[in-house]
Amino acid sequence: MITLRPLSLSPGKTGVLSCDVPASTMEATCYYCGCDAGKELNSFSGVEGTACALCALVQTLVRPRIDEEACIVWVPELSQPAMNVMIRRVHLTLRAHKERVETDAKPTKAVGLIPSLYHTAQALLDRRREATARLGTSSPSELADALLRLPAESYSGRDRLLGGARLLSLGKLFDGTSDIYPEIVDSWAANRRTARN
Repeated sequence: MITLRPLSLSPGKTGVLSCDVPASTMEATCYYCGCDAGKELNSFSGVEGTACALCALVQTLVRPRIDEEACIVWVPELSQPAMNVMIRRVHLTLRAHKERVETDAKPTKAVGLIPSLYHTAQALLDRRREATARLGTSSPSELADALLRLPAESYSGRDRLLGGARLLSLGKLFDGTSDIYPEIVDSWAANRRTARN
């Protein structure tokens, strides 16, 4: 049985991403959500141990394009790892049906699970309003700035201060100007197919 590490919203450090090297088979499981880590993200600074892209993003809110990649939502009924597993499943299924994974992209087909997946993502996205009402923002970069200004004793208790605040992936992850998230989702899908065989 794997023991998962706690996952907290954290500013982290700015780093350059690369997803060219697959994660080693010994460290292919994300330490935070328990899912397959997929392609290894090199230089995701400040992330301890192996992390999937979604869990690494939670720990690196100071990324240059973080506000295009994610938003803060208020979902106290889900832990951050559970939120990541759910949105990962939405993205995997949309991608398997040749749909775009970006949260703002409407599906081209209204068959099977596709409309439900789209509405699930939209329902989570609608929780930005509650985050803004409670925290004053739904911007990860603004939250990172506030976290960096906290005294050390307050920062260590940030989970209590942030309550139900969660980071929601918007279905994008940038390496410079390139969106590498579809490639990462494809690596998760490939690893799932390999595991089944």
